Amino acid sequence: MQAGRMLLAFLMRLSEERKMTEVIKALKREKTGKSAVRQYRRQGYVPGVYYSHGEEAIPLLFEEKMLRHFVGGSHALLDLQIEGTKKPLKCILKEIQQDPVSGKVLHVDFQGVKMGEKIVVTVPVVLTGTPAGVKEGGILEHMIRELEIECFPRDLPETLEIDVSNLKIGEAIHVKDLQFENIRILDEPDETILVIEAPRVAEEVVAEEEEVSEFAEPQEPEVIREKKETESSEE
Repeated sequence: MQAGRMLLAFLMRLSEERKMTEVIKALKREKTGKSAVRQYRRQGYVPGVYYSHGEEAIPLLFEEKMLRHFVGGSHALLDLQIEGTKKPLKCILKEIQQDPVSGKVLHVDFQGVKMGEKIVVTVPVVLTGTPAGVKEGGILEHMIRELEIECFPRDLPETLEIDVSNLKIGEAIHVKDLQFENIRILDEPDETILVIEAPRVAEEVVAEEEEVSEFAEPQEPEVIREKKETESSEE
């Protein structure tokens, strides 16, 4: 009975992992070099490579249209299905190169992963909610937009979501304040991710008032001097 429950739990977990894993298809790239790469791009393909620790790198080709939704970075676990092979390769998109003018994808790197080994990746930080301090006129300063994490591939998130709804003016969130299940953040604990600053307009007004009060000449002594001068002239 116990063995049956364990098997059922394993199959359910495997099914969930398959649902969450996206499949990306590729062709083996037979030619290398600049001229070959230019030719592939004219045909609508993007050159790339798959590599894994202790294994030989595999040059690949991907359909440009298929890669467009990866622009901006995808950190999800992927199944790389290479034409002519039966078993897909578990991997993550490690790097994507784009043309700085057109934004066209030029090259992609996929890193192989093993489900039983932890990986280190950089994941985007996404803020959710509107801070209470912003509603009061404060300004949200978002300093760190990516965090380096370590986790098993099955626990790899596409983003790290932080709820900022309760933050008031003057409050901040640091790396050490974050807790995510099965994920270890590798950035320095004291680094500030975001802070709610006081309104700058109010600060400028206060600064101007202080400046005026500092340099303004006292009025009362002047009146006294004028009276003394008047009395002396009458005498």
